[in-house]
Amino acid sequence: MSIRTWWSRTSADLPNSFWYLMAGAFVNRVGYVVEPFLALYLSGPEDLEPTTIGVVLTCFGAGAFASQVLGGYLADRIGRRATMLIGMLGTAACFMLLASVRHVVLIALVAALTGLLVDVYRPAVSAAVADLVPAHARPRAFALMYWAINLGVALAGVLGGILAERSYWLLFAADAFTCIAFALIIARAVPETRPGVSSAKPGSYADVLRDTIALGLFTSTLLATVVYAQQFVTLPLAVREAGLSASAYGLIYAVNPVTVILAQPLVMRVIGRLSVVPTMAVSSLLIGAGFALTGFAASIPAFAVTVVVWTIGEIGVNTLGPLLVAEVAAPHLRGRYNGLVGTAHGGAALLAPLAGTWLFGMGQYALWLACLLTGVLSGALLLAMSPAVARRRAALTPVPTP
Repeated sequence: MSIRTWWSRTSADLPNSFWYLMAGAFVNRVGYVVEPFLALYLSGPEDLEPTTIGVVLTCFGAGAFASQVLGGYLADRIGRRATMLIGMLGTAACFMLLASVRHVVLIALVAALTGLLVDVYRPAVSAAVADLVPAHARPRAFALMYWAINLGVALAGVLGGILAERSYWLLFAADAFTCIAFALIIARAVPETRPGVSSAKPGSYADVLRDTIALGLFTSTLLATVVYAQQFVTLPLAVREAGLSASAYGLIYAVNPVTVILAQPLVMRVIGRLSVVPTMAVSSLLIGAGFALTGFAASIPAFAVTVVVWTIGEIGVNTLGPLLVAEVAAPHLRGRYNGLVGTAHGGAALLAPLAGTWLFGMGQYALWLACLLTGVLSGALLLAMSPAVARRRAALTPVPTP
């Protein structure tokens, strides 16, 4: 198949507004340079003690934990477009404020506010994609979004390092600039997509929390993400225990974005033919199995193989997860469903360091076995939900008019 034919099939039935949304997400992620370097900024120009840095980062994390819940509520309440604009412009303002304040209490407060706003846009973006794109084209749409975001993150790693060597202020300015650029793209080219809702029953988070499918998706995502987050928590420790250097860990970790970027075109070619729930279940299992294999790795190539395994699982979960939410959520609740599932990532960010380091202290094999069992549990939960998901899809699919 030629590249032109592949692209023609991949881009079929995707509206112009989707492409603007994807371009904006790419631009925004290229500027994703503050959060990865925040600890270095606080320990460098701000010269804070390690414990104080931990408190500031915890404030940021606490805000980020609530960010997607707020974003989901706003996406359904005031609209997808307005929520994205508030999130992007608010985050830009917070980044510049965070670069300006000097007192440690103000830094912590602004860090918490920044965390609260930084992911507000995410549920709105996922809901807008589901609103804009026909059901048969959504698998390709979400795969393209995931690919664009990873391309942006890969470039951000390089850009952030270059800017940080010159001035940390440039990191905040670059992130703020790309947030504003995304907001301008939304304002000019992305329409409001929120469906009309009867004022008698606008929906609420209570409706979502009463849905066993939503709670199952949250739990499955939380389990898989706690394992996935070990790449930042215990994988570096395992690399050091194997006698390898920090630069070796950098090479090993780089396998992750490279695998995503190279594999995603193939994923987009086959994703429309995959069964969503079984594929996500297998993907969760692969995340657990990939980290379980870490217990047998002792060299850079061996660690790299384990990264490839769990990255394939990551691709499946992160590409199909938003698609599954779009299929089981009523249109007027898509923002809240995405907000709830997105909160699992914040919960994992809090749980993964505690659980991972505790198990690592008990012995590496205990940790990697726990990763495998957690991946199995996440996948089994998805499979158990499959009949309910099928019924929900049938209930939400419009009946064709004769």
